[in-house]
Amino acid sequence: MKDTLIIQISDTHLTSMGNKPSFNQRLDPYDKLSLVFADIKKIKKKPEFIVVTGDLIHEGNATDYAHLREILHYKEQELGTPIFVLLGNHDRTEAFYHGFLQKSVKNKYYHKVSVNGKDNYFLDTTFGNIEQGYLDKEQLDWLGENLKKEPKRPALIFMHHPIAGASLHHMRFSVLQNGADLLRVCRQGNIQGIFSGHVHFSTTYSIDGILNSVAESTAYHIDCRDKHQHYVSDASGYSIITLSDKMEIGVENRYLYCGQETIKKIDVAQTDFIDLKTIM
Repeated sequence: MKDTLIIQISDTHLTSMGNKPSFNQRLDPYDKLSLVFADIKKIKKKPEFIVVTGDLIHEGNATDYAHLREILHYKEQELGTPIFVLLGNHDRTEAFYHGFLQKSVKNKYYHKVSVNGKDNYFLDTTFGNIEQGYLDKEQLDWLGENLKKEPKRPALIFMHHPIAGASLHHMRFSVLQNGADLLRVCRQGNIQGIFSGHVHFSTTYSIDGILNSVAESTAYHIDCRDKHQHYVSDASGYSIITLSDKMEIGVENRYLYCGQETIKKIDVAQTDFIDLKTIM
């Protein structure tokens, strides 16, 4: 049996030039990202690819994204592994297009990459600058059309906002607001796993027979066990996704640093889904 590895990094929240680290981080988020890449370098098996699932820069500008482009290009050369990125709610689309992609700005950044007999879909769940995630009709139609072309071909989805699952009951106000729409589209193909971030703690759950895996943040951890008050601590982690030749999936959550001090408290008034009229 030949295993394939995919590395998922999420919520790096790199500090924009001239600003302080977000959420009162004590350790520099660039140093935390360096810890992650140093740990990846120790893995003997070469990953198929690395994906950073959003919140790349904490509300940065084009110069910040250009700097990130340089860092990731260097890491691609060093590791011999392609690195893909997608956007989160703290990213700024226009700055990303100008600084990272160096292309004309589009409303959404999504694409598909086919590797070793499977399709990998990188989706854009951002909606303006609001916290919640939402997948527009254009992306859902695009995904459905692609899945229908080869409905039995194994596929994975990577996105920033997770679908609300059993372990995210208190987070429905913040996650993907139209997860049911995505799941309906997924039934048209052979989606094996959905990988996301956003909530800053790792968890896994199954919906409609699809593994949903949420990665720990590279920048800071959020304890969301208290329904109406969440606690932030410095932390750094990432995920190693293992796929067998039969598309059996396993996820290892790698923790490189776990601070015990609460560096910020977040008050949460309501925890249910928001009114979609706010988005529409």
